[in-house]
Amino acid sequence: MAEEKKARRRGQDKPEVELGPLGKEKGKILNSLRAGNMVAVLSGMELMFVYALHGDYHCFIHPLDSEEGRHKAFEANERNSAMLDNLYSAADALFEIRFAPELNLMGVMVTAERGIVRYLDMTGNLPARDMDFMDWQDKEQGNEIDNDSDFGKGEKA
Repeated sequence: MAEEKKARRRGQDKPEVELGPLGKEKGKILNSLRAGNMVAVLSGMELMFVYALHGDYHCFIHPLDSEEGRHKAFEANERNSAMLDNLYSAADALFEIRFAPELNLMGVMVTAERGIVRYLDMTGNLPARDMDFMDWQDKEQGNEIDNDSDFGKGEKA
């Protein structure tokens, strides 16, 4: 056990979580799930992590960089397989996540999300954050609020 830890620290062991883009083609999602991998489906500012476990498809839907999320599970039957197989058409991007089976699934998802955000940022494809639609009025009128000042002290010149 101690030798395994030392080897990992030296980088001689294979990574426990691998992440890569998955082509947006019919059949890719199901093939990846059948191989025991997890798939991340990016749509707007949300990621949906999908994996197969004990005859069910488990989906964790999670806004990027948020503490919130929701979980759904579907029986891995013909109807639900067809629904998952068609997700590629609604996705902005797909990612395949390979991981050691003994790893905690929540930890795998956190690691994968961090990698996906870094990848999207590096490639300039990070989805735009929500914006305050009234913000343009303050900037246009020169009324930007000074965040370093106390509330109510006045307007920035």
